[in-house]
Amino acid sequence: MKDQSLMDAPNSQPREVRHSLRFLFADSTFFLIGFAFIDASTVLPAFLHTLTASSLVIGLIMAIKPTMLLIPQLWTAHYLRNHRFHKRYLMTIAMASRTAVLAFAVLLFFCGPNNRTIMLIGFLVMYAVMWLSEGGVGVSWFDLVAKTIPERLRGRLFGGTQVVGGIGAVFAGIVVGRILSHSGPKYPTNYAILFLLAAIFIWSSLISLSFVREPEGAIEEDHGSFTDYLKTIFGMLAKHRELKHYLAVQFLMAFFAMSFPFYILYAQKMAGISGATIGMLLAVQILGTIVWSTIVAFVNDHRSPKAAIVIACLAGLVAPTLAILVGKLPVWYYGIIFFAVGAMNATCTIGLTSFILEMAGPHERRTFVGLINTANAPTLIFPILGGLIIQTISYRAVFMITALALLAALILALTLKSPRRLRN
Repeated sequence: MKDQSLMDAPNSQPREVRHSLRFLFADSTFFLIGFAFIDASTVLPAFLHTLTASSLVIGLIMAIKPTMLLIPQLWTAHYLRNHRFHKRYLMTIAMASRTAVLAFAVLLFFCGPNNRTIMLIGFLVMYAVMWLSEGGVGVSWFDLVAKTIPERLRGRLFGGTQVVGGIGAVFAGIVVGRILSHSGPKYPTNYAILFLLAAIFIWSSLISLSFVREPEGAIEEDHGSFTDYLKTIFGMLAKHRELKHYLAVQFLMAFFAMSFPFYILYAQKMAGISGATIGMLLAVQILGTIVWSTIVAFVNDHRSPKAAIVIACLAGLVAPTLAILVGKLPVWYYGIIFFAVGAMNATCTIGLTSFILEMAGPHERRTFVGLINTANAPTLIFPILGGLIIQTISYRAVFMITALALLAALILALTLKSPRRLRN
């Protein structure tokens, strides 16, 4: 007897679903491994700390990611509304991020340890281009997933890639530790190697994506100009109570970004960790991703994305709470924090993504994805605010705010209504 979940696939036959699942799996797995070499919670803050000692400046730089991710969201949703096929657009825009990372790796190979201004400017350009590109393909990629993978296999896709990509990223963490250790290559060649490895894997990700066969998609209602389109979105938001509920949960969960870049700097300050230990903590973080992805993928597919979101809130609450309590303790205590960070990263992606794809119908999916990504706009100040609070008050103040927001997110997530149950 054939898997019923395959038979329910939108616009696809079981064989096509398996084909798409295979290459989307490879795409996401290579992507995760690639970004493990330039991890945003360990490697990048450590690298930026070699260029500036200001936590506020580091927070400002890390805020580039959410800023660039949100800028193109609604414009992209509007642009693609009349496109039954959009894979060519996706592939073209995605090339920019891959090229930017590769170019920065080359720049670092030619920089000396004293060329810190050049490295900082190069990083700012690379980081902005990379995340503007990723923001430009977000709507298209999620719509491609929704068109090719049925809802009861999406947890398997998202969770499976987190697990396999996480295993690969554990080895990446080991490599990071060796490269950044005292016996590794000299600075900045050590970081150049990491960016080069990241570029190789994310280019492999794009190559894998090229093999996905895109089915014909639905055309959304034409709302005229972009300005008119924005007006219809506000009307949609006013009428859709559960969407507003979801956005409130997403906003509160995003407070995790306030602390995210600073856990590693806090560990360096309190425990005096070395470059090799950074790699170890990255490996522990990825282990958290692997373990909890396996659990939450099963929960997502067999119960509901709501349950996955609740687990994500719990994981997000653990990290800042432990950071408040840890202080000057042995480094393995910090491993527990980074294990929780990995759990939050994995479970948040699976739960929130699956929930919105189930909530939206084929004719409104691109708009919903663009809307929920754009709604993250206020959160772009969180890393900046975190850096400012650290400079003026303390690390623990940032962790306290994060913990309170995640507690509120947990309470609100418990009252979400599952789209799957509403349809049934």
